[in-house]
Amino acid sequence: MKKRKTMLAVAFLLVGIAALGLIAAVYAKYISSITKTGTATVAKWSFATDNTTGTITCELDETYDPDTLVADKIAPGTSGKCPIQISNANTEVGVHYEISPSVTSKPANLKFYSDASHKTELTGSTKVEGDLTPGAASTTVYVYWNWPYRDGTTAYDTADTSDGTSGSTMTMTFDVTGTQIRPVAQ
Repeated sequence: MKKRKTMLAVAFLLVGIAALGLIAAVYAKYISSITKTGTATVAKWSFATDNTTGTITCELDETYDPDTLVADKIAPGTSGKCPIQISNANTEVGVHYEISPSVTSKPANLKFYSDASHKTELTGSTKVEGDLTPGAASTTVYVYWNWPYRDGTTAYDTADTSDGTSGSTMTMTFDVTGTQIRPVAQ
């Protein structure tokens, strides 16, 4: 009888092992792990101005009669433009540019404008701005200035006379900022 109990125990053990094998087979799955490597090239950024010396020459738009104004001088009644060359030629993204004058000394009534007709005055919030496509060639953008001559208006005479008496040199700095345009998904 002892042998029979042992045989029965071995049989139950074998049935149990077989049952566990069947259960394991029911819950089995395939697993694979694959590693992939990708590459991406970063777009080049190289926005620049051609005025690398920091010196911009402001040009008088008109030729003034030497009997009324000494050459290369400004006075009430004069106007001109300051050319600023900007380039996106070596950049691989679109660029939004903004130009604003930062003047340390100028005649009180001289104003800067974004247009030749002197309608849009440049203030702290108004700038000369635009967009350049990736790889755009060098382009010239102008900041215009005007010192109006006001016939019959004495309100400006005191400031204009004071500026003329000092005969000082006008100093300007132009802040040119280029910002990447956010790419648009297609």
